Amino acid sequence: MRRIFSGDDMIKIAEFMKKHGMDAGRVDMTEYTKSFLNAMELGLAATQDTVPMVPTYLRAGAKLPKGRKVAVIDAGGTNFRTGLASFGENGAVLERVDRHIMPGAEEPADWDEFISHVADCVKPFMEEAEDIGFCFSYPAEVTEDIDSRILSLTKQVKINGAEGRLLGAELRKALVRRGVRVGKIVVLNDTPATLLGGMSLVKSSKYEGFIGMVAGTGFNACCMLPQDRITKAGMTGGRKMLINIEAGSFDGFPRGSCDLEMDGGLPDTGRYTGEKMISGRYLGELCMYVLKRAAREGQFSDRATETILKMTEVVTPTIDKWGSGRFPKGFTSEDKVNLVYIINEIFERSARCIACCLCAVLMLTGEGREKPVCIAVDGSLFGRSKLLRPELEKFMDIYAGEILGRKYEFVTGEDMSLLGTAAAVLLN
Repeated sequence: MRRIFSGDDMIKIAEFMKKHGMDAGRVDMTEYTKSFLNAMELGLAATQDTVPMVPTYLRAGAKLPKGRKVAVIDAGGTNFRTGLASFGENGAVLERVDRHIMPGAEEPADWDEFISHVADCVKPFMEEAEDIGFCFSYPAEVTEDIDSRILSLTKQVKINGAEGRLLGAELRKALVRRGVRVGKIVVLNDTPATLLGGMSLVKSSKYEGFIGMVAGTGFNACCMLPQDRITKAGMTGGRKMLINIEAGSFDGFPRGSCDLEMDGGLPDTGRYTGEKMISGRYLGELCMYVLKRAAREGQFSDRATETILKMTEVVTPTIDKWGSGRFPKGFTSEDKVNLVYIINEIFERSARCIACCLCAVLMLTGEGREKPVCIAVDGSLFGRSKLLRPELEKFMDIYAGEILGRKYEFVTGEDMSLLGTAAAVLLN
């Protein structure tokens, strides 16, 4: 929508964005795809905080057993879900899915409160299932028995006492205290779950490879590599393993003054700076910071300036509507042009960052030359934003398709992370 406008006013707002380092063009596709690729290669070779390339010890490729039910848990950035999942002759089946607000998302929670909530929510499903799949959408160190030790919480979720806890072991203890018999508990991140969920929905032979991506409240990606390429783990052999990239931790994208201002006001300043430029948890807030700075510097009319400076919180869906042409009341035609330009620039930058990540993964795996790579995607930002997906597809077509010569296909589906969580249990 931005590109239909022209003239001195457009030049003025474009100069404002460049002055503060918030223009999308700063994210050069060639430069930052290479930078992201380098960060991934370093993460495979040694332990690091940014782009840690976490081995999941999860495998894929075997045939899913039919009819076996698994209790599934999804602790996401906004929602907490539980249910029963299985795979039959007619495809995947999800039953009795319950949804709650993620503990710690709206107000701080304690660890005992959190793990008790998890146990109480999953207990009713254990009459029909023996095993549990636990999808946990936060940084964690995966153990060889596919449990996960929590490293930190992101997306501004606060659970006091969570760091260092082994999720599967703690859940098992909580369920045993409730008199529940438990078989296997597999704990995984939401991006490996999304990758496995995508694999369960398509004909695998159609694709040369698979990538999992979550673009919702947070941002992350997952790929599959021969395990001997994870040199820091000292593994041998060419059997493929899923790798949780922790893509939102990448700190190499160029940030502007409003990025720094927003980040400085958050409790985890300096961490997951890539995610703060990309994801749905932050795009609305970031746009608010940019709009307020623009208002203070005279880019809007007096009435619009007053409205903008009174803002205390603007969520990403609202910003998406404004950027798509559903404007706040009282904005002049020039105000609307500037509003749309700023918002679209921030969303275009997000799309460029995501495309750099995906193109770097294609280069890392070497896949997509002969047959397409399936990019399985979950998350509200990708699924619901009117602004993000068209921009992402544009940059993927240009850079992945035309420049790198890679084929790809985005695949989405309902409840992919829950299905992939069940698949992780059944395949491992």
